[in-house]
Parts: sequence; C-alpha cells; structure tokens
Amino acid sequence: MKKTALSFLSKLGVVALSFYLVSCSPNPQSPGIEYMPDMYRTQALEPYSGNTNYADSMEARKPAEGSIARGYLPYGLPNTNEGYAKAGELLTNPYPNSEEVITEGKVIYSKMCVHCHGKEGAGDGPTVAAGHPPPPAYNSAALARLVEGKMFHSITYGKNLMGPHSSQLNVEERWKVIRYVQTLQNPDGEGEAKESTDEVEPMAEDAPADGNVEAASEEAEPEMTN
Repeated sequence: MKKTALSFLSKLGVVALSFYLVSCSPNPQSPGIEYMPDMYRTQALEPYSGNTNYADSMEARKPAEGSIARGYLPYGLPNTNEGYAKAGELLTNPYPNSEEVITEGKVIYSKMCVHCHGKEGAGDGPTVAAGHPPPPAYNSAALARLVEGKMFHSITYGKNLMGPHSSQLNVEERWKVIRYVQTLQNPDGEGEAKESTDEVEPMAEDAPADGNVEAASEEAEPEMTN
C-alpha cells in the first residue's frame, strides 16, 4: 500500500515537473502555456516595433483620406472674421431650449466658464478678482444680442482674451452651455438673442454642448486652428 502511494506521488511529481518545464520559454515576453489566451491578450503590435504587413514596416499609419475620428465632428468654418460672421448666419442650436438642457448647460458653465465670466455672467469671476482683465457681461450691449452661432464659433476657436475651448468641450457641451448662457443674456426671460443691427465686437463667451454644424462646410473648406 505504501509503495503504491509512493509510486503514485512520484508519477504525479513527474507530470507536474513536465508541465512546469514545458511552460518555460527563453522569450521574456512569453507567458508560457495559457488557457484561451485570445480571451485576454490582443494581437496588437508592440510599441515602436516594425509591421511586416507593409513594405516600409511602419506601424503607425496615417488614417485613410476623408476618415473622421470616432466621436469627433468636424467644424466646417475657418478661424477668420468671415468664418465668425458666417457662423452667425448658418449655425443654429440643435438642442431645445428646455429646462433639462439648460440645467446641463449650467453644470458645464459652473465647471468651465464661471472662473472668468462669474456666477451670473457679469464678468466678475475669480480670475478677474485676481487681477485679470474682465470679459464683458453677457447682458451687456456687446453680448446681450449675440447670436448662438457666433457663440459656438467663439468657444471653438476662442476670441479676444478667451482661448479656444474645443479641446475641453465637445460639440454637445458647447451647444448646451450656450442654452444656459442665453438665460444670462436675457435674465428677464425674453427668449433667445436675435442679432442686433448694430455691429459690435464681442469679447468672448463660454458655451459648450452637442450640435449640428455640417451645413457650414458648404461655404468654406476649414483650416482648423486649435
């Protein structure tokens, strides 16, 4: 009985040792034998390694011409005075002027705009208190009648003292924050701003959310300037 047990343990040890030796590999990148490795290991190439599928072995390839990155919506107007004016004519907010959208816009405003424009949009944010030049109030003569298309353009590219915010706020966020800014333009609830007949040079306005800007690209092929 004792010999049988020892024989069994010996055989078991040999099998275990065999598995151990087979799982070893001189390749430091190899994990040895794995069960269903495709479930948790991708076939991606190692960083900076060559790609034998291409004649030049270059791994990092340029995207196909005309392709658009996932989650990215091109903006079809250039960062020029003409593009700014065109934005006021062509762009309209695709999001309704609803309580839900305005609430979402207020949250974005409190995170991305309040530091300069102030809680009520009066141009008295913490950066102004610290000595930076103030932006005009949203209900001032310069901005109270500013249309949403020009707001979107200014947030995308920046204007005067305000830098571009397209990297911080996606299209949806820009449009939604514009809905909230419109409530600061017209605190008495007069509705959306309509373009004034007087030409005014707006300072800048923070506004972010989702939108529809494809119509703009018909006029000019944009030269993106972030």
